[in-house]
Amino acid sequence: MSLKSSGWLPQLDGLRGISILMVLAAHVYTPGWPRLEGRYGVTVFFVLSGFLITRLLLSEEHGTGSIDLFSFYVRRAFRLFPIYYLVLAIYCALILGIGMHADGRQEFSRDLLYYLVYLQEIPFFRDAAHSDGAFSMPFGHSWSLGIEEKFYLLWPVLSFRLLRNQSARIALAIGAVLLFSAARFVHDGRYIFPYAAISWGCLFALLYDTASIRKRLDSWGSSWLRILVVVLAWPVLHAVVAFHQLPLAAQVAAQLAYPVSIGLVIIASLHSPWLARAFSFPALTALGRYSYCIYLIHRLVRQAVERLLLKVGIGAENGLLVYILMLLLSAAAASILYYFIESKFREMGRRIARSWSGSTNASVYPHRATLDTSH
Repeated sequence: MSLKSSGWLPQLDGLRGISILMVLAAHVYTPGWPRLEGRYGVTVFFVLSGFLITRLLLSEEHGTGSIDLFSFYVRRAFRLFPIYYLVLAIYCALILGIGMHADGRQEFSRDLLYYLVYLQEIPFFRDAAHSDGAFSMPFGHSWSLGIEEKFYLLWPVLSFRLLRNQSARIALAIGAVLLFSAARFVHDGRYIFPYAAISWGCLFALLYDTASIRKRLDSWGSSWLRILVVVLAWPVLHAVVAFHQLPLAAQVAAQLAYPVSIGLVIIASLHSPWLARAFSFPALTALGRYSYCIYLIHRLVRQAVERLLLKVGIGAENGLLVYILMLLLSAAAASILYYFIESKFREMGRRIARSWSGSTNASVYPHRATLDTSH
């Protein structure tokens, strides 16, 4: 399977669906749930973003001989900004307008400018460093979108406009992996360490687009036993990072290896029919399709669920009930936002991009959601 084919890959939507299930688990704060380390769902998102955006750029280059950066940025802007700023406006109305989340009003007002210009990871990591993780910033979960936005802005220019040689691109991706991974060991490196996962995704896409390496990967992926080992490596690494009684060195090593396991799972899903079918389960692919909207609204939904449970006298200490209701209601609301807002603006961006480039090549401007890769 070559990266020259940019068709819809439902198994990768399914992976994104698993990722959003993990992220939702991270925002259930009842006893025991934080130990699930659902926050690593964001790592999965990052690897997928790096892989799919690089795959999209490679497909366009293969099809047209170059990259139209203006069209790329137009598609990204119309895909991401409308629903993001709508949800941010809702947060502003609820917190600054009617006084919801009163204990977070001051910090939300202080950090609003960061949210407006996609620098939200700055207050997130700044406050996290002084709170031992015991804080809850309104809209703070959007920190990962600031990371991804800067990746979308810089990676196409650095790798496809300044560099034309595949070997040079691979070298750039390897350098990025090493640099950002090393940031894990520096105090202020927390601001750039997340880019390591995105860089791994970029590197896997570049390697898979290289004919000699893809041939070896095709051979490697022909063994169901090797595929099974790769798939099992992901939960094993997750268990290591989640089991805090293990030595710190083991946990750090697992953190660094975590995105590698996701990249290998992505490659394995392109080769293994049974793995592709497993990840293509309709409920998972639907969650993957709506994942960006779910990601933006799920904490608002969780607060509504907790208040509802308290009103009916059940209490919000039942983490499983909170999780199930948050998932179902978030998915329902996200499906509405997706069909009436997100998909409309995404198609508008595609039309503007096609008009600008004069291209109607469906392989370059796919009509399915997989290659539009933010959450």
